[in-house]
Amino acid sequence: MGIKEVAKRAGVSISTVSRVINKSAKVSEIKRKKVLEAVKILGYKPNDLARGLRNMTTSTVGVIIPDITNPFFPSVIRGAGDILHKAGITPMIYNSDGNISLEIEEVNNLLSKRVDGLLFMHAGESQKVIKIIESTNIPVVFLDRTEDGRFSSVISDNITGMKSIAELAYSLGHRDYWYIGGESGISSARERLEAIKEFEETHPDISVVYESSTFSYEGGVSSFESLSEKFPLPSIIICGNDLLAFGVIDSCIKKGLKVPQDISVTGFDDNFLAAHYDPPLTTVQQSSYELGATGAKLLLEFIFGKRKRPVTKVLPVSLIVRKSTNAPNKKLKA
Repeated sequence: MGIKEVAKRAGVSISTVSRVINKSAKVSEIKRKKVLEAVKILGYKPNDLARGLRNMTTSTVGVIIPDITNPFFPSVIRGAGDILHKAGITPMIYNSDGNISLEIEEVNNLLSKRVDGLLFMHAGESQKVIKIIESTNIPVVFLDRTEDGRFSSVISDNITGMKSIAELAYSLGHRDYWYIGGESGISSARERLEAIKEFEETHPDISVVYESSTFSYEGGVSSFESLSEKFPLPSIIICGNDLLAFGVIDSCIKKGLKVPQDISVTGFDDNFLAAHYDPPLTTVQQSSYELGATGAKLLLEFIFGKRKRPVTKVLPVSLIVRKSTNAPNKKLKA
């Protein structure tokens, strides 16, 4: 079964069938429908390899994430995948496991496979990775990361989101905070940290102790243990993401503290576990699905030549108040 049979069935020329299949030029809606109907009836499947050689494309996009076990990232992949599949493009998904050396290897691997574009969530800012990407001409969109305007990116409004957490804590009466954030090499972690520092500067009656770790459950546990050995317990612990918060909550319980009766805890992400944790987590909701979908749409604009200059898109977030926060326990403090 070939393109000639499709053209004959649809009553159009071979070149018209080619234009419809490759989306290479405008075809009238009537002819397009005839071709697609003929393709469906005859069960015709275009030769992707041959088509790619003609068009110098592979109909694939590389997707690199730092941690497949983090509930945030599978939803990002799903959002991106839904958009890419509709466009006839297959995502090639790689997990760097937070390892920059592996990330470099994965980028080079994807480039060698001649992917048409790259959706990238790096584990940490590596100039070597950036130089490799910059040396190519393929479109790249960073997700949940920014790269000083050289590349396009889609991010959540981290600063507004974290400030809303700080404002909630203040309104409840909290004045002694711990802030446990992510790695400084990740722009989203820096933005959330910046929001807390700006809040502290404008509220001289609060005290904040800062700690950075990996965006992980284990990071929350180790940070809590480290801080509790050095400082008196605060009335609230603000975490840079939900996984950190889960580690902190379990550490509090292990220490005999009740959340939120003795100490309040907040997160950031609103992953699928946040509403079901014990207690349900107060957090900032960002749409990981929409992050992936928006990034994929933007990447397709570059791949199909509809956009040339880099752009940063910022997605809105919202504060979700649940049962892990309360007014400070003044008796415990005394």
